[in-house]
Amino acid sequence: MTVHALLKSLERSRRRNNLMLRSVLLLLIFGIELVAQRPGVFGTVTVPAGSRVEYKSFQSKVLGHEIGYGLYLPPSYQNFPARKYPVLYFLHGAFENEMRWSSLGQTDIKLDQMIAQGKIGEFIVALPSAANSFYTNTRDGTEKWEDMIIAEFIPMIESANRVNGTRATRGISGTSMGGYGALKLAMKHPDLFGSASAHSAVLLQDLSAAKVSGGRLQMFQAMFDHIFGINQDLTYWEANNPMTLAKDTKKLNGLKLYFDCGTEDRYGFEVGAKQLDEMLTKAGYPHEAHLYPGGHGWDYARNHTSESMLFHWKVFNGK
Repeated sequence: MTVHALLKSLERSRRRNNLMLRSVLLLLIFGIELVAQRPGVFGTVTVPAGSRVEYKSFQSKVLGHEIGYGLYLPPSYQNFPARKYPVLYFLHGAFENEMRWSSLGQTDIKLDQMIAQGKIGEFIVALPSAANSFYTNTRDGTEKWEDMIIAEFIPMIESANRVNGTRATRGISGTSMGGYGALKLAMKHPDLFGSASAHSAVLLQDLSAAKVSGGRLQMFQAMFDHIFGINQDLTYWEANNPMTLAKDTKKLNGLKLYFDCGTEDRYGFEVGAKQLDEMLTKAGYPHEAHLYPGGHGWDYARNHTSESMLFHWKVFNGK
């Protein structure tokens, strides 16, 4: 290449770079809506600009180790620094983590779509990682998972992010073990939460009613004994059982409730969901409950998280 040709090539490159720079500046100045790509197990999807899911951790003094967590920030969060948002705490199921809500559930994508369609407004979602704790302090007091959520995680999230931290604009949700945790924590702390929802929650009036057998039965028995001390008696289990907590509806302080379950749930949790529905109906307590065709896990929950998100938005919006 001659010197003249090289200079012409450099000039063309400079012009292209200047054009690209001017385009970016125009987009920033005039706030033209951008889109981004977010990977998932079902392929890469397009999401609105500003919407993002972050994964972080914090040091829990209660538990004595780091706790990972996920954080969904809605599309406008970055561009409106004075605005505060409602918050939803979402609890994962057993043998899962804070990433499954997005990677398997694609719930963040559903939120973006519902916001874009005008079905709901924007809110923050925070997702703590809690192992197989059932979001419960162990009976022997060695692991205080409920205390971590209530006394550490919620205050940390609401001080580090622009959260409108009122009872009416604070909700909690979850799937399976997390559905149990959401209902239990909200029923035990109705002063904190204005709304609670659950998909395929572990709802058992009688522990023996669960459809678990073989090695899996032994595993769950060991887990429940570690947490609830069921080999001693069922006192601690009942003190933390949503089916028991819901019996005195006056203590719920008007907590808004939504729950659903698959009619072919492999653990038989649809029985407990039906019993809880009947209990609340008999007490005249307003709630929303559904049994839908389907099994257990994200293959089921993925089809219904949009309904719980809409439920929470209505509560956040005073409806």
